[in-house]
Formats: sequence, C-alpha cells, structure tokens
Amino acid sequence: MISSRYYKNCKIYVVKKNGVRELFDLNKLVKSLLNSQVDYRHINRILAVLQSRLYDGITTEEIKEIVCESLKEIDRENGTNYLEKYKQKHNLVVRTSNNEIQPFDKTRIIKKLIDETGLDKETAEKIGNEIEKSLKRLNLKYITAPMIRELVNAKLIEYGLEEYRIRHTRLGIPIYDIKKLINEGCRENANLMHNPESIHKWVADETMKQYALLEIFPKDIADAHMRGDIHLHDLEYAAIRPVCCQHDLRNFFMYGLRVDGTGRHTSVSKPAKHPEVAIQHAAKVLSAAQCEMSGGQSIDEFNIWLAPYMRGLSYRRIKQLMQMFIYEMNQMYVARGGQTVFSSINLELEVPEYLRDKEAVVAGDVRGTYEEYEEEAHLILEALIDVMMEGDAVRKPFLFPNFIVKLRERAFKDENRDLMIKLHELSSKWGIPYFINMYPEWQVENTNAMGCRTRLSGDWKGDVEIDTLRTGNMQWYTVNLPRIGYEAKGDDDRLFEILQERLEILKRALYIKHQVTEKVLKGGILPFLTQRFNGEQYYKYENTTKTFGFVGLNELLKYHIGEELHESRYALKFGEKVIKYIRDYADNLKEETGLRWSVTQTPAESTAGRFARLDYRYYKEECKFVVNGDFSNINTLYYTNSSHVRVNAPVSVGEKVRIEERFHPLCNGGHITHFWNIEAYADPEVLMDITKKIVEKSNIGFWTYTKNLSICERCGRSIAGLKDRCVYCGSSSIQRYSRITGYLQNVSNWNDAKKKELIDRRSNIPKV
Repeated sequence: MISSRYYKNCKIYVVKKNGVRELFDLNKLVKSLLNSQVDYRHINRILAVLQSRLYDGITTEEIKEIVCESLKEIDRENGTNYLEKYKQKHNLVVRTSNNEIQPFDKTRIIKKLIDETGLDKETAEKIGNEIEKSLKRLNLKYITAPMIRELVNAKLIEYGLEEYRIRHTRLGIPIYDIKKLINEGCRENANLMHNPESIHKWVADETMKQYALLEIFPKDIADAHMRGDIHLHDLEYAAIRPVCCQHDLRNFFMYGLRVDGTGRHTSVSKPAKHPEVAIQHAAKVLSAAQCEMSGGQSIDEFNIWLAPYMRGLSYRRIKQLMQMFIYEMNQMYVARGGQTVFSSINLELEVPEYLRDKEAVVAGDVRGTYEEYEEEAHLILEALIDVMMEGDAVRKPFLFPNFIVKLRERAFKDENRDLMIKLHELSSKWGIPYFINMYPEWQVENTNAMGCRTRLSGDWKGDVEIDTLRTGNMQWYTVNLPRIGYEAKGDDDRLFEILQERLEILKRALYIKHQVTEKVLKGGILPFLTQRFNGEQYYKYENTTKTFGFVGLNELLKYHIGEELHESRYALKFGEKVIKYIRDYADNLKEETGLRWSVTQTPAESTAGRFARLDYRYYKEECKFVVNGDFSNINTLYYTNSSHVRVNAPVSVGEKVRIEERFHPLCNGGHITHFWNIEAYADPEVLMDITKKIVEKSNIGFWTYTKNLSICERCGRSIAGLKDRCVYCGSSSIQRYSRITGYLQNVSNWNDAKKKELIDRRSNIPKV
C-alpha cells in the first residue's frame, strides 16, 4: 500500500472546477473509490499510477481521467461498472423539469436566483457553492430539479430571505395526493365526474391555487382565506378567467361564429341560415365561452333570439329542434375537466317591452322586429317544456341547461294558462324550472339569472341591454359571518367593526382580481370574449359585477343574539341590518370607483362546509352550539347558506317567503329561495297557486321547487324521493338526484357536508 506520507510531504494542491485551490487529500480519494465499489485490492495500483502523474496545480478533472484510465486497465470486464459509479459520484447529473438529464451546474442555481428572485450576485453565488457541497456530501443516486429547488429554498429560509424564497418556490402537488385523486377523485364540485380529464383538472387546479395565494394576492389576504375569515372562490382561475356571462345570440346570427374568437385555429361559420344551424351555434357559443370563464354560461332571451328562425315551422319540427339543443347541452362532454357545460337559458312568456321594436336578426340580415315573432317564441318555450318533461332515452331528467322562466305582467293571463300549467307539471315531475319574479319595481325592465343564482338587472347604467347582456359576474368572494359573531362576543359595535374589516379585505381581493382580469383580456388569452363585432368587443367587461358574498347569517344570529332567523322579528331585523350594511358598503364603492359592486347570496357548495370545519377547529366551544351536522364526522358540518332559513326549520311556505323576501332586494348580485322536497305533493295547480302568490304578493325575486328523485338503473323508472331500492322491480341499483345549491346533480357526487344538508332538508309545503 502506498504510504500517505508522500502526499503529505509533497504539499500538492488541486485546482477545483470553481478555481479554488485546496490541498490534495488522499483519504478523500480512497473513500470515493470505495464508495464506487472499486475492489480494495486495486486501490494501491490506482494510487501508484496517480503518484507518477501528480503535480502541483493538477485539476480535479485530470485526476478523474487518470483514475478512469486505471480502472479500465485493471479490470476490463468490470471496469466499466466501476467507471460509471465513479463518474456518477463525481459528475452529478440532474433530472431537469424539461425531462432531460444534464450535468449538475451550480451556475444555473446562481442564475435562477438572480433572474427569478432579484437576489444579489454575491449571495446567490454563496448559496450556489453551499448547495454544491451539500449535494456531493449526500452521495445520491440521482438528483432532480425539484430537489435542488427545495434545498435552495431551505437555504434561503436559513438566511432569513423569506421574500426571496416565496419568489423561488416551486408549485405542485405531492405524489400521494395525485394517487388519491386517481383512486378517489374529489367532491368539491358535484358537476365533475371522476375521469381522466377531471383528474388532470384537479392537479392543475392545485398548482394554480398555490400560484394565486403566493403571487396574485398579498399575504394578509391569502392568510385570511386560509384561516377561513373569507373564502376566495375559483382560486384556480384567479390569474386567468372571469366567472360568467349572459350571451346575446344576435351578434353571432348577424356576423357568424368563430369558436376560438379568431378563426385561426378553428373553422369559421357564416351566419346561420337554417334553424338547425342556429341551434348548433347557440350550443357552441356556450361551449366556447366556457373554455374562457370559470363559472356558468347563459343565454338570456333564448326563445326570443331564436323565434325568427322558427317562422313557418310546425310545432313538431320546433320540438325536434329544441330536443337537439337540450341533448347538445347534456352530451357535449367538453367543459373544464370533463363535464357538460354549466349552462342556463332565460325564457320569456312574452316578448318583453324593451325588445318589441328591436330589429330581428336572421342569417346576417334583419327581418322585421321581435314583436312580430311572439307566437314563435311561445312555441319554442312550449316545446322546451315538453322536451324537458319527457327526459332522456332512459327516462332520466335533463340536468342542463338551468331552465329559467321570467314571469312578467301577462304571466297569469288566460292566454298563458295552459303554458303555466305545463311549467308547473314540469316542476311537479322533475323540479326543473326556476322562476324570476319581474313584478317588483326593483327588478327594472329586465333581470336575468345564470349558474347557481348570479343576477344582472337593468339598474346599472339605465340601458337594459348594456346592463344585462354580454356581461356577467367578474368574481364573488365570501365573508364568514358566524366567525364574526364568535369574535364580537355579543358586542354589536364590535360585530360591525369586524364586518367592516372583512369587507375591506374582500374589496381589495376583488379589485386585485379586477385588475388581473383586465390585463388578461388585453393580453389576448381570452380571444372568444374579446372578439369584435362591428368594431366593438363582444364581452362588456366594464359592466361586470364585483360581488360580496356571505354565508351563515342564521348561525351568526343564533350565536350573537340567541335566536335564528325564523324565531323572532328582532332576529330577522338584525339579520337585515347585517346584510344592509354589506349592501351599503357595495353601493358606496360604486359611487367611489365607478365599478359595478354588488351583493350575492353565495351558493357555497363547498364553502358552507369549509367555514364550519375551520370554525370548529379554531372556535370549537362557540361553534358547536350553532353549527349543523354530525360531530362524529366533522366533514358533515355545515352552515346555512347565505341568508336562508335553516333547511330543517319548522316553517311553512308562507313563513319562509315572509323571511327570505326581505333579503332578495338587498342581494342585487344574486339571490334564490328554495322550496325543498316537493315530492310530498304533486299537484301542479297547487304549485301554480303558490307561484301566483309569490309573484303578486312578495319580494321574492328568484326561486325554484326542488324534487328529490331516484332512478332505477334496471327498469329505468323514476321514483319520487331518495330511495335505496326500486319500488317497482326491487333493484338496489339506484341513482339519486336532487338540487345542490343551484343545479340538479347525482347525489353520489356531493361532498359530505351537502349530503348531510340534503338529509336535513324539510318540506315547507303541506301535502295536498
């Protein structure tokens, strides 16, 4: 064995890659050879060769070449294996984010720190050198780019450079979570099935949510969301999309259709000449817009725009065309993450006054005015009702589009009676229709709804078409009302102080989203929305609503004053005071900023459960006295949605209307009243009588009758109520449907909190 005394006496210095000179260390080389599994018997021979060629100032690369040559000479059969292991240790290789294998280069670390974070060069070089030393000490089989980034981030934290760490961090999702999504899926959105597209969407969503919380919103807003003080909806789309839009088909019927907005990537259609093409274009408008927006897509005045295309057609032909549209909306499995388009259509019993003298658009031309096509509009509505009544090929209800009917002053005239009876038969059979009450003055000339309840009304700039068409909700964010009650500890003044603070946070978040979306629209990544017709951008972004949502008013009242909404007039008045405070805040912002701020009853498909779970964690003693759900499974805990009466409150339909009507005029960005479990009574005349009283005697602006359904997969029959077994054939292969927030969907897709709410729901209307 060669003595180490020779090397110690020679004072040989080695020049490293970075130019640093250090004393040659024999022990370090021997250890390296042994770690590379070189036979101990061969090491002496390698060192002898090295001794003959060693000189002061030799480079590490030269030493490596000498060792490699010696290895080949010693054992030609196994030398290659030794060589690869030795190279692997001394030539660190990295599996990069571009799916390539490259030699480790610390200068890349230094450059990325400077470019991505703005860190000074001296500190970046210091960190790069330390990371290189750490990696060589670890003796890893291979290195990945994420691993290097994690080590660099840890070093930034060690140096107290948290701000730089945030800029440098890598976004993504753990392997465990991806496996869980593949195996189990996710139940945040009941409209998403468990399939390859939804798995891909959920993984992408998680990355974009992380990006929004780190990059889009400042830390205090992100923290408020994560704590549960507020909820930032659609975080996965915060950087790239607005929410929803009410479409106007006249633009496409006049100028043609470019589903990509430009015609560069897809075929371009001329204006539809035939009714079949007009129907297809209507469906494609909703589908194309869904690709650029995070929420529902709707066509207002659906039967009015299509009426001129139906001139001269038989009712049978019109019904077949409407069937084509309904099937398109339930079979185009193309929306985000593999789902049907979250669609709505707003329908009229009559041509509304504001459209009666407007030019009717057909095939790129004008043919009279819309008042000339009232009969065709009436037939379209009747045909749609008949198609929806029949259900699909296996007698299952159509889940989309949301079927919204506006009830104006002539709704209950004799000429509409048969159609109104049919509408309520549809409610009785499937619980499908929604109704907008256009009687109150605060509804103005036109009001529409979409998705789960988002609302536009003609009271923004005074021009009904500008206010309600080609625009929608930019975004809504939600405040956790029960938590404000816990923190106020019974003090009214403190309660409104905290509410003010939370609204300020929501305002900042909404304004940030407004600016981000404005930039995105100008940046060209939303080409369908920004396409121009006759020189004007299709999507009227300046008229979109920026909306304050809320959850759990009933639980706030129960904790703060000891009574729920339905239990006293004082509770109801205090509840009004809270929501009026939010509305006044929004109205003041409109005056100050010139933007369209509004208030909505948040749908809260997942938020009502999320707030309840977080409050049970942080405010357990306070929360447990008011929250709904089963404490043995905290995933079932939930708050009552927005300003609704608790779902199992012992109130009649009249009492429910009396309470909830107080909040509809205040919630100008969206509201709804649900009448649950109408399977207990099935008389359309009774439902129509309730509708007439609501329209003529209340301020309820938007409502629906929800019927629970069970569909047998063996015999295909539908059964009223939620059943475990078919009452006709005895099969246990049952699919159950009900309305979640604002749309019908299979109960198996619901989250645990909403499933518990479903069990708790009580019918408000007595059996007939």
